[in-house]
This record gives sequence, C-alpha cells and structure tokens, in this order.
Amino acid sequence: MRSPPASVKIRLRSLPPSAGLQWIRRGFGLFWRRPLGFIGLWLFFTLCLFVVMVMAIAVSPLAMLAIAAFLPLVTVGYMQAASDVLDDLKLRPGVFRAPFAGTPQAARGMLAIMAVYVAAIALLAIFADAMDGGETRRWLHVVMTPPPAGQPPAMPTPSEASVASMRFVMLGLTLVSIPLWYAPALVHWGRQGAAQALFSSVVALWRTKGAFLTFMAGWFLVGIAFDALVQLLAAAFGFEAISLAALTGQMMLSIVYFLSMWFGFVDTFEITAPVPYRTVMAGNDSAAS
Repeated sequence: MRSPPASVKIRLRSLPPSAGLQWIRRGFGLFWRRPLGFIGLWLFFTLCLFVVMVMAIAVSPLAMLAIAAFLPLVTVGYMQAASDVLDDLKLRPGVFRAPFAGTPQAARGMLAIMAVYVAAIALLAIFADAMDGGETRRWLHVVMTPPPAGQPPAMPTPSEASVASMRFVMLGLTLVSIPLWYAPALVHWGRQGAAQALFSSVVALWRTKGAFLTFMAGWFLVGIAFDALVQLLAAAFGFEAISLAALTGQMMLSIVYFLSMWFGFVDTFEITAPVPYRTVMAGNDSAAS
C-alpha cells in the first residue's frame, strides 16, 4: 500500500522594505547568468501562445479570454527556471508543464487558479464594456493594429468614459492580483489547494507589504527609465530604427520581472518539505543540492 505524501510546512518570514529592491537586483543578476536560455524560453512560450491565440480566434473572439489562463504557467515556469539555474541545471521548455507533472492535487489546484484568472479578466471586461459601451476595447484594437511602415503607432484620444473604464480595469487588476500573486507558486511548491493558496497570498502580501510596495515601486521606476531611454533614442534615430531594440529590451525586462518574483517567493515563505525547496523540474526525480 502506498504511503500518503508527507505534509508540507509553510512559515512566513518578516522582511525589511529594502528586500523588494534586492529581489529586482537579484533578478537582473540571474538573467545575465543565462540570458540566451531565458530568452529562448520566452520565445518558445510566445510561439505556443500565438498558436493558441490563432486557434481561439478561429473558434470565437470570446475564446481569447482563455489567454489569461496562461499567466500562471509563465509565472511558475520562470520561477522554476530561476530555481534550475540557481541549481546549475539546464533550462528546458518543460518548465512550463511542471505544474501538471506533479501530483493530481497540484494539477487540479493549478487548473482552478487558471480558471480564476479567466473569470476575473472576463468580469472586468464585461463591466468595462458596460461603462463605456465598448469604446476602450475598440481603442485598444486601433492602438494594437500594426501601423504602415515608417509611421508612428496610432494613438486616438480616449473619451472620459473610456478613461474611467480603463481606471476601473486597472484598479480591478490590482485588487485581483493580490490573492493571485503567490497562489500559483503555493499550489506548485507549497502543495496548497487553490482556495488556501489564494488566502495565503493575501496574508503574505499584507505581512510583507513594505517589501512588496518597494518591489512594485522599483519596477515602476525601471519602467519609467526604460520608456525615457526609448523616447530619447527615438528622437535621435527615429522610431523605426530603434523599434527592434525597444521590443528586445521590453522582452528582457519582462523576463527579469518574472525571475525577480522567485526571489520574492523564497524570501517570503519558508517551506519545509520532503523534497528540497528548490525542486528541479518535474520529471527529474533527483533534486539538486
């Protein structure tokens, strides 16, 4: 008879506000250890997401909401990739399937978290459409439509209703992100159920709010600095000349953002489990020391 899995013990740590900046610094440092590997993972995930988007559009425009379900996978995938690099393991695309290669309970929990993402985005979209009659959705479509070669992207002026709608969505996304922040990682590494992981994420962010706010403020400043640099280079060389570099820089910052979340997770939670804390990718039974 198979023995039941040993329990996992989780304890929250107390962190100074400066820890948030350390997470960002360590995220950049980790990225430069395997830059090509991390970029390769991003391109692989983007290709898979593009294929899913094409299939979703073929079925129904509403099916595009399912794209939101992939955010927990990229979050856990890059956190797993960060763990693997710290353990001097090879990076491989399988990190994105790691949440489903463990126990059935963990797989069900991750599916539930993915469903919460989709439901939250859908509700926000429905309320936003009701507020402005769908103007924001049409505005985003125009902005995201590729402009003719050599032309700057079209930026129509949104109405007051559209601005109010976008503010409502941003506020909603902020509130929704609190229970979802650590939930995917807690399901994967902490072996918690979806509901328990959502609650634990709220408690953790409240207990470490100083470090979390510093982390978010740090990334806000990084974003402003990057945007200022892009604008400066565009004024000097033209938008078309620096567009590829700008997209590459944005991709790198996105990767570092997800990597820095790993350091926030391991600093916030002390997990005692039968398997070493920085577990290797599912499918490899030996854990790195």
